[in-house]
Amino acid sequence: MKKISGRIFSLLAVLIIFVSMFSRTVYAADSGDADFYLSFKKYKTAVNPDGSKTITYNDITDQISNLLNEGIRRYEAGVEYDGDEGYYKPFTNSYGFWYETSGFEKTVMGYISGARVNEVELQFSNMKKAVNNGENVERVTEEVNALIKLLREDADILDKLFGYTKESESGGGSGIAWATFGAVFGIILREGLEAILIVGAMVAYLIKTGNKKGTLYVYAGGIIALAASVGLAILLYSITSSTSNSIPQEIVEGVTALVAVAVLIYVSNWMISKAESEAWTNYISGKVTESADKGKMWALGFTSFLAVFREGAEVILFCQQYFSRADSMENGYLAVFGGIATGLVAVAVVFIIIRVFGIKLPLKPFFMATSILMAIMSIAFLGSGMFELFLDGRLAENIGGFVQDLAGTIPALEWMNGSDVLTFLGIYPTWITLGPQIILTIITIITFIMMIKKSSKSKKSK
Repeated sequence: MKKISGRIFSLLAVLIIFVSMFSRTVYAADSGDADFYLSFKKYKTAVNPDGSKTITYNDITDQISNLLNEGIRRYEAGVEYDGDEGYYKPFTNSYGFWYETSGFEKTVMGYISGARVNEVELQFSNMKKAVNNGENVERVTEEVNALIKLLREDADILDKLFGYTKESESGGGSGIAWATFGAVFGIILREGLEAILIVGAMVAYLIKTGNKKGTLYVYAGGIIALAASVGLAILLYSITSSTSNSIPQEIVEGVTALVAVAVLIYVSNWMISKAESEAWTNYISGKVTESADKGKMWALGFTSFLAVFREGAEVILFCQQYFSRADSMENGYLAVFGGIATGLVAVAVVFIIIRVFGIKLPLKPFFMATSILMAIMSIAFLGSGMFELFLDGRLAENIGGFVQDLAGTIPALEWMNGSDVLTFLGIYPTWITLGPQIILTIITIITFIMMIKKSSKSKKSK
């Protein structure tokens, strides 16, 4: 396990360093009377050097709008594509160096919904696709206006919630404390649910099949992942603070998700192969070598690690943001700690339910249910991993062309936007995510059918 963990950490460290070196340097407009900034960090330094001024979400939206209007001006003027004076810089910086690094994205995810964040991110992608495809100025302006409309709607909600508008409560009132409690609770539950479904199913699986000692591998994988998440959160915070760029976080999450897909498929297929009671009896009574047994246990432990590690660092970074707000609200720390504690209790209850009721299920339905759960989670991780890599991580726009077209919203599926259920399942209205998911779903269904038929034939022959 130490060797595996060491390789994983080394790979992620190299990946983060590479991405941070690859990321473009950000500059603000040098002119003193300029009305746009290429990064939130430069804007904040210019207008609020001592931290005394409140920068509202409508202020942030205004600045993003100014930046995008500058991009339209450059685009129409036909200036060069690349460089700080090029027309593409304002469009790409509006997301990675403004929406994310200003805290807008995380605040929307906590206080509004994760599905809303994905809807806005897709609109950023649609806008950049229009620019890269050389659409006319009217079309680009249309995409920009659609984006600003979404941002303005969210800014109005957040500014009212935090007491930044005349008609809203004071930012320190009990209303914002309750909203913070709900936001933290929702994040812990949402991010923890994916991990606990996987971990709980594997623990119940091992106990039910008489391999209680194997649960140590699963628990160890989760604990190691928690420790690794703390280290990664510190590293990512350091990188994003110095570069004003959150892309390394998205890259790590995307890569981890895709690795988890491969491991989950392996574990799912292993479980479905033991769906018949006789198959499992033969498995545990047969002379399986110790190394083979350990190999399966290592796989389960690694699955647990990936499931927890994938969301761990993000949850820590989210909570750090809420702690930074706690001083400015009444009962702020109580709201944050209360949300964390309540969220963890809710996740623990889900774990207990899976373990208790899973063990009580008959053997065949239990194996089928756990293997199907693993398959569903692998498909969900595939969609979210592709989204994080190609949209959040900007891989689609860096590749450009056909790949960037695949990352745009499918017009017929726009109704998917705003659905928390679909977001949880990693389903988004883009071909870059749906395409691989459809392929994996077909392969999974065929695999399940073949294994069931094989098991049935084997049973009849005896």
